[in-house]
Amino acid sequence: RQKYDIVLANIVANVIIALAPLVPKLMHKDSVFISSGIIEDRLDEVISALEAQGLKVTKVKSGEDWRALEAVLA
Repeated sequence: RQKYDIVLANIVANVIIALAPLVPKLMHKDSVFISSGIIEDRLDEVISALEAQGLKVTKVKSGEDWRALEAVLA
């Protein structure tokens, strides 16, 4: 399988959570995962799903009702 420097997901929390198990398989040790389109109420749930797959959230950006996050392999 190919690994990517940057993996992006700009979609709702349900889809990001569902894709969380696949994300680390697309990354190498220096890759970054960026996801956005997350409403504030679902942010903790998305972070938990990513952390359960071995990712570490390093940044969270806010804009009105939406959130974006950056994560790396832990």
